Order: sequence, then C-alpha cells, then structure tokens
Amino acid sequence: MNREPSLFWIDWNLSRGSVVREQIGRFAALYVVALALLALLLSGGIGRFLATRYAVTAVLREPVSRGDAEGIARKISALPPVRSSEYRDPDAAWKEFLKAYPGLDSLQAAGGNPLPGYIEIRFRHDRLTAADVTLVASVVRPVPYIEKVLAGEDYLPRLLRADRYASALCWAVFGLLLAGTFHVWRLQERIRASALAGDFAFLLDRGVPARRLASSRAAGAAVSALLVAIAGISAAAGTLFLLIRRYPILETVIGPPADFLVPRTAVGAGIFLLCAALLAAGASLLGWRTARAPRT
Repeated sequence: MNREPSLFWIDWNLSRGSVVREQIGRFAALYVVALALLALLLSGGIGRFLATRYAVTAVLREPVSRGDAEGIARKISALPPVRSSEYRDPDAAWKEFLKAYPGLDSLQAAGGNPLPGYIEIRFRHDRLTAADVTLVASVVRPVPYIEKVLAGEDYLPRLLRADRYASALCWAVFGLLLAGTFHVWRLQERIRASALAGDFAFLLDRGVPARRLASSRAAGAAVSALLVAIAGISAAAGTLFLLIRRYPILETVIGPPADFLVPRTAVGAGIFLLCAALLAAGASLLGWRTARAPRT
C-alpha cells in the first residue's frame, strides 16, 4: 500500500534538497514564461498599441446638428469591430488642429473656422483587420450626413503587415524562451537521475517494474510542475495587475485588468498549465533514459 506514494514522490524521498532547489528555480522560470504569455495574450503582440493609434475619420457635411452627429456616432459604435465612435464638432476639430500645428490662429480670424466636424472611429484591437476596416467604411460611406471617409487605405496594409511580423516575432521569442526552459529542466533531470542511478538500480533488482518506476516519476514531476505553474501564473497575473493599476499608460499596450477574465486569457492559462505538466513529465522520462543507460 505504501509503495505507490513512495514511487510517485521517489525523487523527493531520495534527494529532497536537490528537488527543493530545482522547484524554486522552476517557479522563477515559469513566472517569467507566464508573464510573457499573459502579456502576449492581452496585448495581441502590438495589436492593442496599433489600435490606439489608428482611427477611421468620417468627415461630416455642413450643416449637421450635434444631435444628428451624435446619433450617427452611437450607431457606428454598435458595429462589432468598433471600440469607440466619438463626434468632434468644428470647434473641437479646430483646437486639435492648432494643437498639432501651433501658430496658425490667424486662419480662423481671416475666414472663420475652415474645419468641419467629424466622427473618430477606433477599432477593437482583435478586430483591426483589413476586412473589418473595409466593412465599417462601407457601412459609414452611404450615410447622407457623411461627406467622406478617411480610412488610410494607402498605409493600412503596411500597418497590418507590421503587426503580423511583430506578433510572429514576439511568439517566436516566447517559443525560444519555452524551449530554453525545457532544455534546462532536461539537464536537471539528467543530473539528478544520474545521481540516483544506484537507487533506481536497487529498486529494479528487487522486482519493481521499470515502466512503473518511470511512469510514477513522470507523474510526480507533472503534478509538481502543475502546482508550481499555478503559483507562477498567479504571481505573473498579480504582477501585471499591479503594474497596470500603478501605471495606467500600460493599458494602451497590455489592456485593462478586466481582460484578465476573458475566455481567451483563461484558455491560454489552461494551456500553459498543461504544457508545464507535459514538459516536466517529458524531462523526467528523458532523465530516466539516462539513468537506465548503464544497464543496457
């Protein structure tokens, strides 16, 4: 009755100090990996940052009342790809123009405010695609009060291409980080398995099946990694939450704290925990092969 638990945690029973040191190091590694994963899932690479910089401008015809303009903006906001749609009256448009190009106040004195009102349309970071921009522009253009729609069709493809390249680069770096973590774990398991090879040989000589011993060690490693990964991703989520609360500007890159609870983040966290357990089990089995090598 006591054999299963002893085999399940056999490395802990035989080399407790080494296992504790390794688990501390694995927590640090999984914390860093989880921090990178959550940042990527929440930010979408640089997609969220680009979404704060890109906007479609719907220039209004003159004259148009504030009520009509705000009504159009509300209807545009209801479109699925749209994050916000805000009406700017001619006075607000003129103030923004002077802020961008100071020293041109005399233009208004000479002939009045030359700028029309407009509606600024911003997209959700996960819906900033050429298809969604075209969809919104095609819906807005036929509106009678809209004179023209400025969607940046000339530079939008380059912007989206840069987003794809940056996202691919970020995930490639994350993949290298994950591969490096597995490599370190494999080396740790190899060193520990070599140190415990005599103890394993003793058990095998007394009739303990090799497959049972290997699978028990792998299961124990998987459970340990799962627990450490839960602690690591919890600490990473807490760190990001505190950083966003402390520095609100990070919301433009990572996103609001509420996005921690969206399904995409939850699924990503679940996959992270599963991968940590599988990688630990795989590293344990590779270490077992090293321990068995002298017997073949």
